[in-house]
Amino acid sequence: MNVVEVTKFGGPEVLVAGQAPDPVAGPGQLVIGVSVADVMSIDAQLRGGWGREWFPAEPPFVPGTGVAGHVLSVGDGVDAGWLGRRVAAQVPGGGGYAERVVASAETVVGVPDGVPLWRAAALIQVGPAALSLVEGAGLEPGARVLVTGAGGALGLAIVRLAAAAGARVTAAAHGPAKRAAALEAGAAEAADYPDVTTRAGEAAAPEPGSARFDVVFDGVGGAVGGAAFELLGRGGRFFAHGVPSGSTALVDPAVAERRGVRLIGMEQVQFAPAEFRRLAELTLREVAAGRLTAAVGLAVPLERASEAHAALEARELVGKALLLVTGQAVRYRRHGGPEVLELDEVPLPQPGPGQVRVAVRAAGVNPIDRKLRTGFLSSPIEGPQGTGIELAGTIDALGPGVTGWRLGDPVFGQVAQGAAATHALAEADALVPKPDDLTYEEAAALPVAVETAARTLRELGLREGQTLLIHAVAGGVGLAAAQLARALGVRVVGTAGERHHAFLRGLGVHPVTYGEGLKERLPETVDGVLDASGRGELELSVELTGDPEKVVTIADPAGAGRLGARFSTGRGVGAVAAAQALRDPVAAALGEPAAGNGRTAAGVRVPVAEVFPLERTADAHRRSEDGHFLGKLIIITEASLPH
Repeated sequence: MNVVEVTKFGGPEVLVAGQAPDPVAGPGQLVIGVSVADVMSIDAQLRGGWGREWFPAEPPFVPGTGVAGHVLSVGDGVDAGWLGRRVAAQVPGGGGYAERVVASAETVVGVPDGVPLWRAAALIQVGPAALSLVEGAGLEPGARVLVTGAGGALGLAIVRLAAAAGARVTAAAHGPAKRAAALEAGAAEAADYPDVTTRAGEAAAPEPGSARFDVVFDGVGGAVGGAAFELLGRGGRFFAHGVPSGSTALVDPAVAERRGVRLIGMEQVQFAPAEFRRLAELTLREVAAGRLTAAVGLAVPLERASEAHAALEARELVGKALLLVTGQAVRYRRHGGPEVLELDEVPLPQPGPGQVRVAVRAAGVNPIDRKLRTGFLSSPIEGPQGTGIELAGTIDALGPGVTGWRLGDPVFGQVAQGAAATHALAEADALVPKPDDLTYEEAAALPVAVETAARTLRELGLREGQTLLIHAVAGGVGLAAAQLARALGVRVVGTAGERHHAFLRGLGVHPVTYGEGLKERLPETVDGVLDASGRGELELSVELTGDPEKVVTIADPAGAGRLGARFSTGRGVGAVAAAQALRDPVAAALGEPAAGNGRTAAGVRVPVAEVFPLERTADAHRRSEDGHFLGKLIIITEASLPH
């Protein structure tokens, strides 16, 4: 199996991907197929050699103490009912940065339906700690609470729970992003550490000289923890649970005793198995109910664990860092209706020469998806098939020989199949940079529509001042073609439902309703027709133009063959050629080389009609078959992958 090991004590670079034997469950144990591994600040500290008096592990060792995944096997004395279940687990002995891990049944809990495994992994250790700390504080409504390290995963969970208990929370954190996250989690105010003893403290105190805080949750330690301690009033409670600074809070126990301050250390977040399990189950119930969530600032593949450690050490990460061991993909194993689509957990695909892997943020839905799924355009199925041919996301792995792209680059473009997934492979040359002014959803709506529009306009060869009729102009291809034609100086008339007419007029399109009397509503002279509807308008289109060569359809091959019109298909075009249209669609529509002017997508915009989460891809296909929407349907991975 694949693992990441600490090869020697040192910086993040000592984390190296390698191989290890598959583990075997002993008595009272389970083997978990890891989907997501938790990354803790203490992992980075142990990697650097800190705390060897308490944690005697010597390199090489596999770090990681929290995972989520599926149970693959069980040892003697473990209920076989665990097999196949979605679980989260704490593995105090380490080994979590791996494809498989052995865990004691005592520290394994089931993950409720509806809770993504990445969220379970993010909270399996943070959640119990936060619950224990807040329970131990015995907060009452109106209690004045200070949380240091409030922008980290544990700090944000404490802020949320303390605020829910009615406390007035002041969050101390470096950087505006962390402070904004703390405010969103429920903090009444947020301040940087230099301000804790001044502005933040004064704001928390109703009268000069009075106690500023009743409770301090210190997740930083060192001098920061010492400064926070000074803000406690007599009889306050000070929880010292974090040591990212390298030491516990600089607090003199004798001073605490004189002031009647109760000091609570790491014992509050160290649990016997039964207590851990109680708190972990409570955590996941709170997550399922929507009362507890996790901010994830970074999620990278297992082999890039060094990046997660570097981000933690830079102290700029908001919330959790996670390692992704598997992904999810919508696939089908037989031809048929939308019901054949299933959401599968799959290994992360590995890019080959000239390929990149994209962490998908959004994928478009197109009529060809239905044709492939039903078997209309494909041969018999051999193995699971993915769906979706256009996407937008970020590059998260580079294959051999790929240049010009970097990890994290936002991109969009076409793929062969399989865009409806958390991760997909693409030819490096088939992608283009995502413009900053496009959301991922808007970018995913463009590749197929722009390529098809540019290709069909090139085939029609219309000139400035001529008139183009587009059937189904409110669809993705129709809208892209209308905008490109207008950019070429072509007058556009389009058939569409009346509810879309106002929008179309805003694009400079003359809209016409479908139905009886259509011929009388159309102009007498039409120089070219693009049929994107397939509803039987070809005969009228040929009549209007007087020449079947001036009619192109992308939806009615049988009608085209009968009437002598042209059927235009993107099959054989190739994703790389499609990317050329995205780089400069106006030039592509004219049949000219891209101008190299940086005008990616050339201002073409296709509205997003409706958004579906990845697990509802079948519903997106059903909606696509219904039709009658403006723009494109988009699938997003929001619930399936942390961003």
